[in-house]
Amino acid sequence: MSKQKGREEHTMPFTKEQMKQVFDTNIIDFAVRHGFEIEKGDRNTVHVKHSGGLYLFRHGRGYYQFTGEKSGNIIQFAQEYLGACDFKSAVEMILDCRAYEQAEHYVLPVEKKPRGELVLPPKDKDFNRTIAYLTRTRGIDREIVYAMINQGKIYQAVTQKNGYTFRNCAFVGYDTSRKPRYCALRAPSSDKKFRQDVENSDKTYGFCMEGRSRRVYEFEAPIDAMSHASLCKLYGIDWKEDHRVAEGCLADKALCRYLQHHPEIREIVFCYDNDVEGKDAMGNPCNHGQIQAEKSAKAFGKAGYEVFIQTPRTKDFNQDLMVLQEMLFHVRDGPEEVEIELD
Repeated sequence: MSKQKGREEHTMPFTKEQMKQVFDTNIIDFAVRHGFEIEKGDRNTVHVKHSGGLYLFRHGRGYYQFTGEKSGNIIQFAQEYLGACDFKSAVEMILDCRAYEQAEHYVLPVEKKPRGELVLPPKDKDFNRTIAYLTRTRGIDREIVYAMINQGKIYQAVTQKNGYTFRNCAFVGYDTSRKPRYCALRAPSSDKKFRQDVENSDKTYGFCMEGRSRRVYEFEAPIDAMSHASLCKLYGIDWKEDHRVAEGCLADKALCRYLQHHPEIREIVFCYDNDVEGKDAMGNPCNHGQIQAEKSAKAFGKAGYEVFIQTPRTKDFNQDLMVLQEMLFHVRDGPEEVEIELD
């Protein structure tokens, strides 16, 4: 009887002590160790910067994502936001962290260190997974994707972490001397939520699509900027004519820097997400994207720019693009019959 019990216990790849350590690991410590930046939240939570509505509980036991209203423990966090492919790899990743201390966790303010040199992650031997994700899963026009690849603004990054190999889409921002200053990574899969800025990235140098006109469109994410360009192409509009800037967050930092180097621009169109299901830290309805759009339009309008707000019909412009493509697949008469418009 005891021998049978021993065999059953060894089917589990981790000991009881190891699993206790996993669930005693403070999720805030774990997130910080893996490059997430923490800022003040409320009495019960801290907010993960540049994440939208991702909050970690101060007691260290779990997280809550207001967008989609998802919650989970540290194992699910490792799978959702750090690319762990299964339960086993998530546990192995967590075991590198120290155990949870039986005291309330506080995030102490630290002096901001000078930003170091940005080192781009290595390029993979091919970009097939990234191209497939952007063109097939996200529906972005192939010409636009390849144009960004040829400009060095998109590539497939391959990184090693905790003995695992990760392949991600890399979106790069440059300064005027073509030096990389910003890089955002995103998992090339709709099933994985991993997204993270590379260490020493400067968000004031966002992902940009240079144009020729006096108008710039501002977006939260590179995928939305390219989706908007794809929508323009579907309607017969020259997607190369206007400028596009992606912030990588709800801010105007990259736009401000871009305007400094493009004095010809006099029109700004704010294209933030339409967070109809968004909530604030207290759980109240809050359309974060459109609130920011109104705030930005007011500020830049006072600065003398002509300002406009273009709100997606769905959640964002990538979803608008995919809805339109699905409708066109079933409708023979073309885009004229579809009620998605571009200003």
